[in-house]
Amino acid sequence: TDTLELGGKLTRIAVLFVDVRGFTPMSELLKPTQVVEILNRYLSLISDCILRNGGTLDKFVGDAAMAFWGAPLPQEDYVMKAVQAAMDMVNGSQELSQELLKQYGRTVAFGVGVHVGEAVVGNIGSPKRMDYTAIGDTVNTAARLEANAPGGTVYISRDVADAPKGRIRTTSLGDSVKLKGKKEGFEVLVLEEVVRTECR
Repeated sequence: TDTLELGGKLTRIAVLFVDVRGFTPMSELLKPTQVVEILNRYLSLISDCILRNGGTLDKFVGDAAMAFWGAPLPQEDYVMKAVQAAMDMVNGSQELSQELLKQYGRTVAFGVGVHVGEAVVGNIGSPKRMDYTAIGDTVNTAARLEANAPGGTVYISRDVADAPKGRIRTTSLGDSVKLKGKKEGFEVLVLEEVVRTECR
């Protein structure tokens, strides 16, 4: 059925977290109206990239956002869609950053993390306040990848890197990036570019 069930269901999804690096120090120098205007432009860019690539925008938390692919309905090539959204965000933010540099003498950049795996997806919360969201280790790992990614960088896991089958270019950092709660040997890769060739 297409109706959403109450409660959660274990589903394999791709999860993306994005955060605006350098926004807090910049916001301290600007008027509240300017802060809101800039933040709204960044959040609009984020949501456009997610929705254009078929993602579910889960939530905004301050200057960060979470999205996922592969639920509520199964999606073909959902990991590639998440990767494309991440790349679109980094590329799209460069133009906006240049504009801010000219206008305010300050600039900001996105840090992005993408991971794929099983998560509990569904209507989670209390009867008075329910959110359709995803929880679990896959979500936490995507958040940790994002937390470690420098501005203008997308960090992905090996599972994400393998899914597009040659349609992306990455650089492996091996296990040099230590993710909280992850065992030794968890490989982190930098997403360098999306090579637009059709899936073979």
